[in-house]
Amino acid sequence: MTVLLLCAVVLASTASFAWPRPNKDRKPAARPSRRRSPILALNEELFAARAQRNEACDALRAELLESIALVDQIPEGRAAGHVALALDVWSGRDFTLRNRAVGLGWLPFVDPPEHEETDETRVARLDRVYDLNKTERAEVEGMRDDLVGRFAYVAGLIAARIHAYPAWRLDFFDEHNVRIDLAAQVSAIAASAALLRDQRELLGEPPTGHLAKDDDVVGVYIEKARVLDSRADGLLRRVQAFAEYREVVDGVQKREDKRAWFDRVGAIDELEHAVDDVVNFSETDHLRGVAGNSAVLATLYLDTLEPLTASLTVSES
Repeated sequence: MTVLLLCAVVLASTASFAWPRPNKDRKPAARPSRRRSPILALNEELFAARAQRNEACDALRAELLESIALVDQIPEGRAAGHVALALDVWSGRDFTLRNRAVGLGWLPFVDPPEHEETDETRVARLDRVYDLNKTERAEVEGMRDDLVGRFAYVAGLIAARIHAYPAWRLDFFDEHNVRIDLAAQVSAIAASAALLRDQRELLGEPPTGHLAKDDDVVGVYIEKARVLDSRADGLLRRVQAFAEYREVVDGVQKREDKRAWFDRVGAIDELEHAVDDVVNFSETDHLRGVAGNSAVLATLYLDTLEPLTASLTVSES
């Protein structure tokens, strides 16, 4: 019996050493932390920046359209001269090929007449509203929906709106040396947008495969992507400054409209109308007096005429 008890004690002691009880106070071993992907962080940063630019650009376009009367808005499928200019620069075409005399050049073996580029020709090219063909309509939609092409599109709209203001023809802008070349602004913004589009395509998508694990490759990609994104911010600021210039021209137009209104209603002479009012009042009293006298005389005349008519009737019978 004693031997059995000793064996039980030995087994219990051995088990306690072989199977230690878990320590409830012991913290679990910390797992190695995973480093956040720099490409993922970059994508989130660029996505937020692009969303802000898109919102700002859409606000500029909406504000611009509100400034145009409904009857003056250009319908879909047509484009003002400055919008057509932005489209041609964005698409890599020569804008001066528009609005040229063709003569019978559309016939086979007939050359178009010699074109002479003059100031009048350049102005007429921008004054026109162009009917866009199917290809050009698709190009306008593509430019308007592109991340940077929309800058060129809005710039064309702004220039076309400024060009349509009658006040834009005033000497005010030349006398104060504040007139800008609208076509040059549109061309510069559209060219910058097209270059930025090509540079984005050249950079391409983020590196994948073994290149995505190369810190040098990832670092260069992030640097280039941020440079291009910064250029997009700068281009938006230029379009915003262009829109602010349009607001100045709009203010000049409103003041010109007010001045013209005062000039028109200023021809109304209050004193002259006051004198005419007194004369009209006097004439009114005179006419009423004459009318009253005429009514009395007419009554007397009729009273006298009635028995005379009766006597004549009796004599005839």
